[in-house]
Amino acid sequence: MVLAFMLMLGGTFGSFAPSAHAADEYDGLRAKWKALLVGANANTSDPDIAASIQSTTAKASGFWTSLDTSAGRTALWSDLANWSASSTITGSYNRLKTMAIAYATSGSSLQNNATLKSDIIAGLDWLYANKYNATKSETGNWWDWEIGTPLILNDIMTLMYDDLSAAQRTNYLNAIQKFCPDPTKRTISPTITETGANRLDKALIVAVAGVVGKDSAKLAAGRDAISHTLLYVTDGDGFYTDGSFVQHTDVAYTGSYGSVLISDMAKLLYLLQGSTWQVTDANLGNVYKWVTESFQPVMYKGAIMDMVRGRAISREESEDHEAGRSIIISLVRLAEGAPADKALQIRQIAKGWIAQDTTFANYYAEMSVSDIVRVKALMSDSQITAGNDLVKTHVFAGMDRAVQLRPAFALGLSLFSSRISAFEYINSENGKGWYTGAGMTSLYNGDLSQFSGNYWATVDMYRLPGTTTDGAVSATPVNSKHYTGNRNWVGGSELGNQASVGMDFSMTPVTGTTLAGKKSWFLFGDRIVALGSGIASTDNKKVETIIENRKLNGAGTNALTVNGTAKSIASGWSEAMTNVSWAHLAGSAAGSDIGYYFPTPSAVSGLRETRTGSWSQVNTGQSAAQVTNRFLSLSFNHGNNPSGATYAYAVLPGKSASAMAAYAANPDIAVLENSTAAHAVRDVSSGTVGANFWNDAVKTVNVNGSAYLTSNKKASVTVTESGGELAIAASDPTQANTGTIRIEINRTATSALSLDPGVMVVSLAPTIKLDVNVSGSLGRSYAAKLALGSAVVTNIAAEADAYVRDGASASVNYGADASLVVKNDGTGYARESYIRFNLAGVSDPVTSAKLQLTPTSVGMSGIAHHAYLAASDSWGESTITWSNKPASGALLGSWTVPAAGTSAMIDITAEVNAAIAGDKKVSIRIAGASNQGANGWANYGSKEHATADSRPALVLVQ
Repeated sequence: MVLAFMLMLGGTFGSFAPSAHAADEYDGLRAKWKALLVGANANTSDPDIAASIQSTTAKASGFWTSLDTSAGRTALWSDLANWSASSTITGSYNRLKTMAIAYATSGSSLQNNATLKSDIIAGLDWLYANKYNATKSETGNWWDWEIGTPLILNDIMTLMYDDLSAAQRTNYLNAIQKFCPDPTKRTISPTITETGANRLDKALIVAVAGVVGKDSAKLAAGRDAISHTLLYVTDGDGFYTDGSFVQHTDVAYTGSYGSVLISDMAKLLYLLQGSTWQVTDANLGNVYKWVTESFQPVMYKGAIMDMVRGRAISREESEDHEAGRSIIISLVRLAEGAPADKALQIRQIAKGWIAQDTTFANYYAEMSVSDIVRVKALMSDSQITAGNDLVKTHVFAGMDRAVQLRPAFALGLSLFSSRISAFEYINSENGKGWYTGAGMTSLYNGDLSQFSGNYWATVDMYRLPGTTTDGAVSATPVNSKHYTGNRNWVGGSELGNQASVGMDFSMTPVTGTTLAGKKSWFLFGDRIVALGSGIASTDNKKVETIIENRKLNGAGTNALTVNGTAKSIASGWSEAMTNVSWAHLAGSAAGSDIGYYFPTPSAVSGLRETRTGSWSQVNTGQSAAQVTNRFLSLSFNHGNNPSGATYAYAVLPGKSASAMAAYAANPDIAVLENSTAAHAVRDVSSGTVGANFWNDAVKTVNVNGSAYLTSNKKASVTVTESGGELAIAASDPTQANTGTIRIEINRTATSALSLDPGVMVVSLAPTIKLDVNVSGSLGRSYAAKLALGSAVVTNIAAEADAYVRDGASASVNYGADASLVVKNDGTGYARESYIRFNLAGVSDPVTSAKLQLTPTSVGMSGIAHHAYLAASDSWGESTITWSNKPASGALLGSWTVPAAGTSAMIDITAEVNAAIAGDKKVSIRIAGASNQGANGWANYGSKEHATADSRPALVLVQ
């Protein structure tokens, strides 16, 4: 296979002669691919199929009519004649493809039209001779040469295969070979390894070219290129284990490049299924995980959330529901080759979305014949039930996004950091996207068309909901620039369906202004609480936090009620309102009302406006036609040059005006702190506290005036108390902490019910203390669940401790040293430590006994230590040496030495209970598990250590 692949890279399609058996298989695969393009045995009397065929035929007729067939032509179409733009090549082939589809489609009035056939082939030959062949060099956008055109040309060859000569097929295939010889590499820049959607685009090109050219090596190369995309990544392009998808290094792109990737994957699996080149990669199961972990959480009732579509939001023909439909079609295709259980799950999810999406006059309009057949079969299959709405709250730490999904609404948070770009601008697309990643909050509800209907052509993109903005931009955005931030505290902690999310931001790397601050969102059930602090700017620009900027109904008459008073519905209304406790905006559809609550009565500015714009203003390649929408916005005006400004508000989707009045009179959320040290909110109804700690310093959040939650590092923490249990989730949103976070909760627990790996219980009483090892965590949440109670917890100090050393120091006593040294090393360098506890004051058995050891310094990470029962308790602290140390007894436990200052807890309950029933003393030997060399040492604090928390202790729970 390797030899064949190498030959393929340097050869042409004519270089490989398939066997007779292989030729039959190639023909079968080509027929299969053609069926995907035009359908096979479709019921042309079905009105939707007939309409699809008629639509394609009409488009093809239009292109055919305008096709220049003159002998001296310099372009195929007069409106596609700018050859300095590489997109002209792709566009020309795309029109020929539309004509070829009509020519090859059963039921089309153009099917098998001889004149059309001649004109298509003549067009192909003209493009080959003049614009796209193996002698040409890439100009303009590499994508057109290496992906756009080859994808289309493959399809045309499949459709016209029997009408093309062998020489013509070889010519066209050799052109593809020139620009896409290797699916894993960028042809124009061979040092670039293709990733994500681009890689699968090329895998598909090479595989289909292998079918058309009857080339086994190319089919194998296309198949094998898939494997790289099946692996999860920890940075850069690809899928992350938390469900994130990134393309172009730092852009959240599930709904655009991710959509292309899943479409390509479905097509490749469809094509290769059951063939000699079937995909057998052991990681193929990851594809089906992506459906539920990456796509499902960012879809709402058939729409893909714009926050994961990057610059694609600026494309008029692909608003959120159209883009969502494309993903759904790909998933329906994907299900065909999936394992039975995964296929059923995918179909149920897709059927639920299709059934709920009421934004299309006809869901099948503009769909291909083969896809109409697939989707209709799904919708008419009574054995497949429509999936329910996903209820989920999730932080996508890998792409700085978060979602809160409920049956009646969904919220998307779009953030940016030093890892993820605020927005992307390429090829004049998304020219006003500056604030789309700067805290934009997108609320989806019963108004399914909120972000459709020319939303992005008309909304004020410098005043997007959830953002803190000065309205500034940095002139024209730079093509392909990475607009990443200069701060890394972005992310959050998730606990069941609750989450705390935050962003420390500076707009300097994005818009060039000094605007900066800290923003948090606490996602509590059906409430979203937003806090901001430290908002500052020195540019003498008006700074606002946009609470809402909602597209209204066609007349713009959605009622706004503030503190019980109805406000004007006239366009142009504006008012600087004071002492606002609550507001309510009537929705444009059932289930789309929204309430707003202000924990502290606040000054809020309101504005109704009629906005007219065009798609060309956000994407120069789009229509300049003027379109209009009406909007209502609510905002906090922080003034010019604010310093330390704050805000607080809550959004309550689905609340009526009367329900908001009642809620404001008896709220169940309380802001605990809104400072540059911490943001914290309490949800009384669920017993949840969420806190974002902004600094590496010990910081305590109070509840009802008493200390409740403390962190010693930058962290996001969410805690819930319910039913006698305490659940906690903590994360390192900076993704830069290589050690631990100490979390303390002013409660007492009796036991740990569950602990994620990396979470260590330091104490259960008098307060709960947990050490969370977040090194390499990539922002994920670590969870623990504890049983609350009033158990008696006793910390017993060591009665005696000392370390001993071999070799020349074998007779030296180290009982007065402040450290207990442990090192497994060669003769003369080995150390062990001994600790004894006196249990004379304990008469009853304990439910738990843990030895607590705290390293004060560590020579290297990854050292393993063992604890053994010492055979004798009769040694003396001032007399024990290596020479007279007691013999070693049974192994009690093993652990990896934690970072300095972080305690290790070793369970020795059985041995302690035996000592309580015996001589009331327990002695323990600590030794290294293996020789780790010169740096394989650790110093634990002894009972003589100056810091009490570093001394050894026996923690008893009774």
